[in-house]
Order: sequence, then structure tokens, then C-alpha cells
Amino acid sequence: MPGAPTGLLGKLSAERPILVTGVLLLGALVLCLVGLREADSAESYSVLSNLVFAGLFVLCAPIMLAAFAPERPILRFAFLCVTIIAGAGLSAAALGAFEIPGVYFAPLIALSGFGLFMFLIVLAPLTRNAVRLGVAAPFAALIGAVGGLGVFAIQDILTSPLSAASVAIALAGGVTIGAGIGADFAQYFAKGMTPRKAAAAAGHGGVAPAAFCVLVAAAYAALTSFHANFGRINIMDVASAGSVVLLASLMALVGTTSALALRGAGEQTAVDENRRRQRFVESWKPVRKLLPSTTAFAVSAIAAIMVVIAGFEVGVETPGSLLAFIVVVLCVSGLAFVSIRTSLLIAVLLLLSTLFAHYLYEIFSLPKPDAPARFAALALAAIAFSQITVSWRNAGDIWRNARDVAQNAMCDGLRRFLVSLGAGSAALVASSAAFMWSEGGVTAAYLIIICSIGLLLSPAFMIALSARTQDY
Repeated sequence: MPGAPTGLLGKLSAERPILVTGVLLLGALVLCLVGLREADSAESYSVLSNLVFAGLFVLCAPIMLAAFAPERPILRFAFLCVTIIAGAGLSAAALGAFEIPGVYFAPLIALSGFGLFMFLIVLAPLTRNAVRLGVAAPFAALIGAVGGLGVFAIQDILTSPLSAASVAIALAGGVTIGAGIGADFAQYFAKGMTPRKAAAAAGHGGVAPAAFCVLVAAAYAALTSFHANFGRINIMDVASAGSVVLLASLMALVGTTSALALRGAGEQTAVDENRRRQRFVESWKPVRKLLPSTTAFAVSAIAAIMVVIAGFEVGVETPGSLLAFIVVVLCVSGLAFVSIRTSLLIAVLLLLSTLFAHYLYEIFSLPKPDAPARFAALALAAIAFSQITVSWRNAGDIWRNARDVAQNAMCDGLRRFLVSLGAGSAALVASSAAFMWSEGGVTAAYLIIICSIGLLLSPAFMIALSARTQDY
């Protein structure tokens, strides 16, 4: 795609990578120091150290290890054996099986870091290029989140649940943006662009997802503030949440683009991308056969009917807030992605998945997170769903039938969605450990359930919405 736009931010990051990254890095660190000095409490410094440790162990280390796993079968087997033994040992020590002198890991942190690594390794055929090329994103997002702590410290809300959830959204959004830039870079490079131009174009493509992350975080903060202040929205809470996500997203976007521009790419990158697409097409054939457009319409209608039944059967908690949040997500996704179809599909998947998840929780009497934590999970789910829906928008073509469009959308968007889901779950755990937020673990489980339901529904809805009057 030689004519892909590069944009100001993408071009600047690719052509002046060290300068732009250095300025942002310095700004984030100065903001953090100013905020912590303003707060001047031992608790603030404890949150900072806990966030750095949890972010490095739960997000950065698993992604880096998965990204640089060897390709050769023998070396890869040896690497996996060593890593699995080490991860299992740390998890066992965290659970109290034995002690490691001078080292302490909270059980949830150890299990989450090990689980994210195994998740990415199992999905390596799908996600390898995106994770490897976007490996700078978690480190950059963590630096941005650390800078955002200064904003929360200045506002004196550093230890609030709003801060914990906002940092989780910031970390997950940063990793999602980086993985998307890596995926776009691989596509552009495989189509013949030079590494620097591919990095600039991929960086430009990350602007819209970054804007969506910031707007969704602001919507979450507005809703949480509305409930906490009895019908009044605290603008400073919304601005603070939006600022930390903006810092993390911007750092991830610039850091990943700059790293790709400096590192370049070899022929193996294009080979891996072409092989991935070929493997996906082969593995998608059974789904393609099961979902002609007529079946997709039927599945979509049945899902809608079941949601109505579930709503009448068990009810919906805070229905007004849920509807308001989904409407806001519908509007901000339209602003960020400039697509009615994209925003509509995000809203539909989010609504149906939430109602189905609520029904499952009621049937099995599972412990649910509180209302603010649930909406934090919905914000992360919206970010994850956007990775599929934007790919669906980009795959639209009047010369392709509905199943071709859905296949191309899933080929590009599924890996982004899976990375976003894994990063979102891990970020909630990291934020829970850093801020002593008790809802982090159950919120991560809630997020996984919502995203799993949405993933099952998305092919049918994409085919149904893409179908024309022809019989495919």
C-alpha cells in the first residue's frame, strides 16, 4: 500500500524518533516527580514503586519473553521449558509451596504474569508479528502511566478506585495501540513499503485507536464521578483519567513507531506476515462453511431474542447507567473512527455481551465486581471490540461477499483483539496490586467473560451487517 498516509505524528515519530521519544519521556518523568512532591506522602511513593514492579512483571516481562521466543524448534522447545519451569516455580512460591529468600510475589501477580506469557505463546501463530514488532509498547505505556500518577497526586485522588481503573485502561490501551502499530507495520512492509515509511504509516494508523482509548476512559470517569457525587460530574476527575490514558497512549504510539523506525525490518517479517494470513484462511474455512449470510441473520436474531429473554428473566443492574455508557461509546467511537457501521457494531457487541454475562453470573451465582469496576471492564471491552470492528470497516468492499469481508476482518482484527484482551486482564491485576484495589481480580474475570461472548457473536453480526440482497 505505497500510498498509505503517514500523518504529522507518524512522520515525526519515524523521522525524529530519539528526539520525540526523549521529550515525551522527560515530560512524563517530570510530571510524576512534581505530582509526588506535591503529595509528599509515603503512600504515594509506595503506589509508584508497586506500579513499576507490577507493570514490569505482569505486562512487560511476559510480552517481551513471548516476543523474543526463538523460531527454531529445538531452541524454542528449550526456551519454553526453561520459562515454564521458572514461571511455575515463582507461582508455586507465591502460593506458599516454598520460600525464595529476599523475594516476594503476590499470588495474583505471579499467576497473571505467567498466564499472560502462556496465553501469548499459545497464540503465537496469530500474534507473533504484532507482539514482536510492538514489544516497546508496554514499557512506553508504563512510563506514561507513571507520569499520569503525578496528575492523580496533584488532584489528591491517587489512591482512589478511579485512579486504579484509569491506570489499568491506560496500560491496556497502550499495549493495544502498540500491537496495532506492529500489525500495520507488518502489513505495509509486506506490501513493499520501506521500513521508515511503513513505521510512519503504522504510527498514523494508531492515532484513531489512541483517541478512542482516551474518550472511553473519559466516559468511564464521567459515569463513575456522576454516581460518586450523587448526580454531579467532577470535571477534574474526568480530566485526570483522560490525561493518564492520553499520556500512556501517546507514549506507546510514539515509542513503538520510533522503535520500528530505528530497528527496521528484515525479509522474515514479510514472510511471517504472509504465512500468518495463509494459515488463518485455512483455519477459518470451517467457520466460513457454517456461516452463510442466511445462517448469520438467524444467529443474530436468535441472540437478540435470547438477550431480551435474559433481561426479563434476571433483570439488569443499573440499566440507565449501562444504556448511557453504551450510547456514549457509540458516539465517541463514531468520532474517533469516523464510521457509523463501526460504532454501531461496537455498541451492539458491548450491549449483548454485557447482558449475556449478567445472565451467566446470575445463573451460576458468581461474585460480580461493583458497579464502577464493571464499567471499567466495559471500557476495556469496548477497546478490545474496536480492534475487530475497525478491521471489519477496513475490510469492506463492494466486490466481496459478506463472508469474505468477515474473513478478512477476523484475519486482521482477531490478533489485535486477543492481545488487547490479554493486556486488559493483566493490567487490571497490575493496577489492583499497585493501588491495593480489591476489585482487580474479579474485574479481570468479568472482562474475559464479556470479551469471550462478544468474540463468539462477532462473526455472525459482521456477516449479517455486511450482507447485501444477493444470496452468498
